[in-house]
Amino acid sequence: MIIVTGGAGFIGSNLINALIQKKRKVFLCDYPGLIVKSYFKKFENIEGIIEPVKLFEFIKNNNISIVFHLGAISATTYEDNNKLWVNNVLFSTKLWRLCINKKIRLIYASSAATYGDGSLGFEDNENINFLTKLKALNVYGWTKNQIDMRNVFFKESIGMTPPQWVGLKFFNVYGNNEYHKKNMISVVLKTYIQIKQNKETKLFKSYKKFYKDGEQKRDFIYVKDCINTLLWFLENKKVSGIFNIGTGKSNTFNDLVSSVYGCLNKNSNIKYIDMPKSIKRQYQYETKANLNKLRKVGYNKNFYSLKEGISDYIKILESSDTFS
Repeated sequence: MIIVTGGAGFIGSNLINALIQKKRKVFLCDYPGLIVKSYFKKFENIEGIIEPVKLFEFIKNNNISIVFHLGAISATTYEDNNKLWVNNVLFSTKLWRLCINKKIRLIYASSAATYGDGSLGFEDNENINFLTKLKALNVYGWTKNQIDMRNVFFKESIGMTPPQWVGLKFFNVYGNNEYHKKNMISVVLKTYIQIKQNKETKLFKSYKKFYKDGEQKRDFIYVKDCINTLLWFLENKKVSGIFNIGTGKSNTFNDLVSSVYGCLNKNSNIKYIDMPKSIKRQYQYETKANLNKLRKVGYNKNFYSLKEGISDYIKILESSDTFS
C-alpha cells in the first residue's frame, strides 16, 4: 500500500491519478476540506482518506510499502513561522524516523528554494557541509533545507535510513490541478486567466542591472515530468539521495508569457509592475537545475520544453469549463 501526503494538492493529486492508473493501492493523506474531487480521474478508486493527525497511528497499524511525502505549507510568503516549523520540519522528522522503524520507503519533496540566490550553484550535493552553507531567501526554503540536513546528518552520524530515501528538489512546477493555490498559482495559469478576462499580464520589474524587466529566469518544469520522475523512483527502489527535479534549462518570464499568448493566438499585452517590498529580498533572479546526478543514476527520459509543456497545459485548460 502507498500513502501520498499532501494528496489533495497540486503534485499530490497528479501523482495519485498516475498511481491509480497503474492500479496501485493508494491512500490520500490530507485535510478533507481541501479535497477537490474534480482533480481526480477516479476518486472512487482511492483506498481511503487519512487526516494528517491520524497518519502516524495509521502507519503503525498497517502494512505500508512506501510514503510519498508531498504535504507541506509551501507558500513562500507564509508568515506563521512556528506553524511552518511544526508542519514542515517536526512532522517530516517524525515521519522519517517512523519509516526507519517500520522499514518503509520514503520519497519526499524538497525544493529549489533551498538554493537561495543561487550563488553556490544548483548542484544537488548532499554533503552536510554544503547543505549548511545554503541560505534560503524565505522561511519555506529554510524549512526544506532543514529536513535535507537532518536526514543526511542522521544517515551519516547514525547510519540509519529508510530502506529507500529520496529528497526531490522541485524547481518551478506548473500544470493541471493548481487552481486552489490562489496567489501562488504558476505564472502560466495567471497569464491564462488574465487573457481570458481581457486583462493585461503583469510581471515584476527587475532591480538588477544584468536582468531587464521580465528577463528574470527560471527552470520551469511541467508537472507531468515531475510525476514521471516520482514513478521512476518508485520502480527503482535501490536509488536513494537528494536530486534536482527540473529541466536543466532556464527560460525568462517573457518567454513563458509569450508562449501562453501564442498558444491562444493572442498578441502579448504585458505590464511591468513594482515588486512588493515584502518579497524583494526573497526573490530569485535565476534558477537552473543541474541534472548530472539524476542522469547518472539512470533517469533518461526527456523533459517537456517550455513551449511543449505550456501547449499541453493550455489544451487541458481549454477543454475545461473552469474559465469559459
